[in-house]
Amino acid sequence: MIHEGWKASGDRLVRELSMRDFDEAMRMAERIAEAAEDHFRRPDMCITDFNRLRIIVANPHHAGITEAERRLAAKVDAVVG
Repeated sequence: MIHEGWKASGDRLVRELSMRDFDEAMRMAERIAEAAEDHFRRPDMCITDFNRLRIIVANPHHAGITEAERRLAAKVDAVVG
């Protein structure tokens, strides 16, 4: 099962957020990074168009989407609200 707001893209989970401005996107990326600090996986994040934050959760061992990726997506969801 994929969490609401996430899309499966091959062997990755992707979520895009639209923020008010660049500063808000940066603050959200920092909050997500802090929440993922104690997690086995780390999300890739990219700010585009000055206010869009793309979050990518992937298995570093190319083993597809596992429970570890789903747990990280849920942790991101808790931060995003």
